[in-house]
Formats: sequence, C-alpha cells, structure tokens
Amino acid sequence: LFHAAEKRKFVTYIFNRNMSSIDKEQVEKELLPFLEKTSRPDLRCIGMEYFLGLTGAPEGKLFIISNNQILCAIIELVTDTQSAIAKDALFALVNLTQDENTVVKLLRLEKVDLTMTCLEYILDKTSPHADIACSLLANITRFEKGAQIVADLIMAKQDVIGLDKLVSAMCLKDYNPSNRLHYIAAVLSNLTQIPSTRQFIMDKDRCVIQRLLPFTEFTESTIRRHGIIGTLRNCCFDTEYHEWLLSEKVDILPRLLLPLAGPEEFDDEDNGKLPEDLQYLEPTKEREPDPEIRKMLIEAINQLCATKPGRLYVKEKNAYVIMRELHKWEKDKSVMFALENLVDILIGDEPEKGMENLKEIHIPEDLKQKFDKMDDALIQDEKTIEAKTQ
Repeated sequence: LFHAAEKRKFVTYIFNRNMSSIDKEQVEKELLPFLEKTSRPDLRCIGMEYFLGLTGAPEGKLFIISNNQILCAIIELVTDTQSAIAKDALFALVNLTQDENTVVKLLRLEKVDLTMTCLEYILDKTSPHADIACSLLANITRFEKGAQIVADLIMAKQDVIGLDKLVSAMCLKDYNPSNRLHYIAAVLSNLTQIPSTRQFIMDKDRCVIQRLLPFTEFTESTIRRHGIIGTLRNCCFDTEYHEWLLSEKVDILPRLLLPLAGPEEFDDEDNGKLPEDLQYLEPTKEREPDPEIRKMLIEAINQLCATKPGRLYVKEKNAYVIMRELHKWEKDKSVMFALENLVDILIGDEPEKGMENLKEIHIPEDLKQKFDKMDDALIQDEKTIEAKTQ
C-alpha cells in the first residue's frame, strides 16, 4: 500500500490541478516516476490509472501526446508484469490512437516496438489482453500510414508474426479461451489497404481468402463480419484476380450475395440460374442487418463487374433478382444509392469496344468531383425529405 505521505502528495496533485495549468517539467519530476517499472507496483498502478483517466478528455490526450517521455512510459507498461497495469496501459493507448498523427508518432518512437507487442499478445493463446491488443492494432492500422508500417513489419517477420498466423488465430475456435479475437478481422480489413497484404491474402498457392469466406454470415459478431467483408471488398479492387475469385477455386460471389438475400421465393427458371447456395432459401432467411455491411457487399460485387468477364459472370448467375428484391426492402439511402449503381450495370448494355474495363475509362478530375458532389447532395436531399415526412 501507499505510504500515507506519498498517497497524500499524489492525490493532492491530481485534484488540485487542472489541465490548462499543468507544467510539463513539474509533471515529469513529480508524476513520471510513478510510471517507471522500477517503482513499486502500487505506485505504478495508481499512476497508470491517473493517466488512463486523462485519455478520456481531449486536453488530457493532447497533454500526453505532446510528451514523449510519458508516451514511452505508458507503452513500456503495456508489458508490465502486473496484469491490471498492462490492461490500463493498453486501454490508454486505445484512447490515444484516434488520429493519424498520433499513430505515426507512436510507431516511430525508437525506444519501444508497440506493433510487435500487440501482435505477440494477440498470438499468445493464454494472454488475457489479446482482445484489447486487437482493438489497439485495429486503431493503428485504420490509417494508411499506420497500416503500411504494420504491413511492412509483418511481411518482414513472416516466420514469427505472419498474416497466416493472424488468420489462423481468428479462424480457430477457442484459440484463446478467454478472448474472442473478433477485432483481428478489423485489422485484416485495414491491412488490405496495402497491396502487399492483398497479394498475400490472394496468393493462389495458399488458402487464405478461402478461410475467410464463411465469416460473411458470422452471426456472433458484427465486428467480425464487418472486418471480413471489408477485407473481401478490398481484395475485389484488384481486377487481375477477378477471374480467380469468381472461379470454383474461391467462388466468392455466393458468399457476397447470400447475406443480401431474403426469404423471397423465385420461380424455377430464376432459381435455376442462381448459385446453388442461393437456391430455394428457407422462409426464415434474414438479410444482413447492418447497413454499412450491406453497402460493402454491394460495392464488392460492383468491383467484380469492372471487367467484361466479371460482369457477364455476375449477370449469368442471376444476381439481378437478388438485387431487385433487396431494392424493394432496403431503407437506408446510402445503401440504396450503391445498390442502384450496381443494378444499372446489371441491366445495362455492354460498353462499346475499347471501354469494356470500367476502371480504365478516364474521367476528368473536375467531372469526377462534380459527380461526387451531385451524389452526396442527392443522398442528403433524400435523407432530409425522409426526416420531414417522419
């Protein structure tokens, strides 16, 4: 326990100061010693609790972020032998990693390797902090610069912390009995911003993306579904893999369509054209409840329609009837907009020769910006009209 004098000194300091009057030099002199690993566990505990509390307010975050010594001390406590202290340090960093500049600064601190520490926690089957480490790594990789730094590290240390190990940890039930590891899916989604990560996941000699497909309907966690479908959507941006993704070796289309399908009945002709997994669905079949996930599914299918072979395949598999019924059911305006863009492709005529690849069609930047503004305005107008009618 604290010596009475030490406790009085610390508590008095905390409650008699406000953030605007804090002197950095005085904090380093009076408070930083509480975070040192050489201090007593009870001192580290109350010190870390205090700094965790600061991360709950913008001024507190700014104060900590501006002090490299405090940042390094908090990061070093992520591996503290006292579980409660390590947990508070991880939570503090989750709160701090809300903007890109802070993420880049944390990753470039020379004294500590935060990414490696997070990955080691995640891959440790007995770690009590794996889920918090997943959340922290998801925050770090949410921004492209952070995702690039983490992707480079993972690629450089494949034997130790490879992507295949992360995928295995997520896919193996009860990999860590005390943690669910749902946020690994968010990390994968973020990392697939980076081409090297997408290439690894779509390596035709491995079986990585195939292991992710069943999670498009993982009812236990919206976070996991969101992350996996985000990963699949990002992979669909690489047109050179479309033929392989649509082939029997992956068969991605049914996995993208099934969450969008409802209980509607089709005649035998329409059913016969659908992928086998979408034929004669149960009357209790429910659509994906999360609108953002529905939108990502539609965007992924839209990407697969970028080239002529992909469009013809999606049309041949009668994706239109699923989209048609979804259009009757859908209420979310942003999802509806993405859906109508896809339907236009599915029912439209094929582009003229030389323009078959929709991604290769050059649109002047000024027109692109104009169209984007028109799209945003249309969605906003529809939301305004809907709000007025309610």
